[in-house]
Amino acid sequence: MFRPPAKRWILANTAAPTRQESGDADCSTPDGSAGSATAGGWDACELAAEIGCSPLAAALLIQRGICNPQDAHRFLNPSLDDLPDASLLPDAEAAADRIAAAIARKEPIIIHGDYDSDGVTSAALLMRLLSRLGANVRVHVPHRIQDGYDIRREFIESARRQGHSLIITCDCGIQRYDEVELARTMGIDVIITDHHKPGDRIPRAVAVVNPNRHDAVYPFRHLAGVGVAFRLGELVVRKLGLSVTTYRRAYVDLAAIGTVTDAMPLLEDNRAIVAAGLRRIPQTPKVGIRALLASAQMAGRAITSRDIAFGIGPRLNAVGRIGDAKVALELLLTTDEAEASALAGRLEAANAERRKAQDRILQEALQQLATDEAYQATCIVLKGSNWHQGVVGIVATKIAEIFYRPTILIAADGVKHTGRGSARTIPPLDIHKAISACRAYLTEFGGHSHAAGLALPLANFEAFREAMNAVTAQMLTPEDLQPVLRADVELDPGDATPELLAELAKMEPWGTGNEEPIFLAKGVEVADCRQIGRDGEHLKMLLNTPRGLREAVYWRAFNNEELLNGLHPSNLPVNGEARWSRVDLCYRIQENTYQSEKGIQLCVVDMRKSE
Repeated sequence: MFRPPAKRWILANTAAPTRQESGDADCSTPDGSAGSATAGGWDACELAAEIGCSPLAAALLIQRGICNPQDAHRFLNPSLDDLPDASLLPDAEAAADRIAAAIARKEPIIIHGDYDSDGVTSAALLMRLLSRLGANVRVHVPHRIQDGYDIRREFIESARRQGHSLIITCDCGIQRYDEVELARTMGIDVIITDHHKPGDRIPRAVAVVNPNRHDAVYPFRHLAGVGVAFRLGELVVRKLGLSVTTYRRAYVDLAAIGTVTDAMPLLEDNRAIVAAGLRRIPQTPKVGIRALLASAQMAGRAITSRDIAFGIGPRLNAVGRIGDAKVALELLLTTDEAEASALAGRLEAANAERRKAQDRILQEALQQLATDEAYQATCIVLKGSNWHQGVVGIVATKIAEIFYRPTILIAADGVKHTGRGSARTIPPLDIHKAISACRAYLTEFGGHSHAAGLALPLANFEAFREAMNAVTAQMLTPEDLQPVLRADVELDPGDATPELLAELAKMEPWGTGNEEPIFLAKGVEVADCRQIGRDGEHLKMLLNTPRGLREAVYWRAFNNEELLNGLHPSNLPVNGEARWSRVDLCYRIQENTYQSEKGIQLCVVDMRKSE
């Protein structure tokens, strides 16, 4: 039976102090040597003294490429005022001019979004803005099953029948060459706003606003689709002589939600957008967002990027995965509280249905892997005849995490003899590049380096699977296929103090590109432990440290005992008796707010017996 590879632990090279005593900071490294975390001429102690933080916090900044006081100040104080000029985006000036002209002339405009959270928030943002500016505007998001992804010929023809003279895409359109040409022949102008990778050419639209264009000079290429829409909207407002500050405050909540849910790097522009959005969301006047927060039991408190990623995002995405994304769009557009509450309830129901479909598909995929040993391949490629194409992407993520292989799951349509699928990858592999090398077997594909979508005739499935394995085998080494857990700093759990937690909070928002720090501790004595949770799948421990007992929780520790390399509750101390009682831990430091009792809680990421 297959056992997923054990994680290889790596401690980051940047040295960091293990303790900050009251008074002078201790700048020694875990082995007792002088702190030497250096970058750009600054070491951790020097940077700490300059910006007024602990050497440990300074070392974490240096690990993230924040190597001098100026960069540290900007990182720790993200501001929308530091965003580059929006006019640097390719074709942004032309797009803003065309939109301003359409508003002035009351031209019929139609916005085309996407069915995921990024596309829905993008469409809602532009629809709200243009309506507020007096435009004659409508909005459309496609149905995943009935319409398919991206702008299609049927949409162009419908736009002509309805008399629209301008189409604005959100989070899509960058590879729709034929559809843009069709619109041109019909006298319809098209503005594309997108962030997906372009092909060898770009559509001949009035404007193609995409930071990933090959000729782009905009300094940040990782905007989400809603980030592109947010910056373009700002330029329109500026051209009309209106307040940019007021505009940003009004729409940054939507921009933050779309950015986080699309798993974009929370660095530079995105960091500023999300930080401002997190501050705005609890006070948002948008009744749809307020209803969503209430449904997710997040109303009346501060919101984190994790809340968006695991609370708000899944609810917005669920209805687009298994139903009609129009429901999510209507929620973000409504001004009626009763309607917002009802729509939020529909999203909640869709999310529950999505979870059931996800669990079923995951079990069926695991059964396929156990039967034909496809897990031995470099790239896992599976298909199922009763798999929902809106859910396979989530399951592909799960499979990739369990087996640490790039994974493609395809929902097969036996009637049309076609398949539509989603791909997810592991950090060393650019999945978009790998799929591009196998495009001969596909009818279409698109996406990012970390995720992609595709379609193919089922007759090409086996050839495509073989090709993907051949390509990925060339792109990946055996070492690439072993999961790595990178710890930032070696830190005794006793040094996890409220002061350190406060310093870590200043480095938020956490997310892709700015992951929450992981700390390493060796030879930690476990004073006591017990299983918790409905099915006993979690492990709660008390750790004995030089500064007293520390509480630690290992969530889902026993979902799969084989992943724990033999770790079992019987090996850990209970009521003072144990077969072995010292462990090595990788953990995060978080605030425990359970039952309104605030305190420090260590969240274990991985654990093994001490040597």
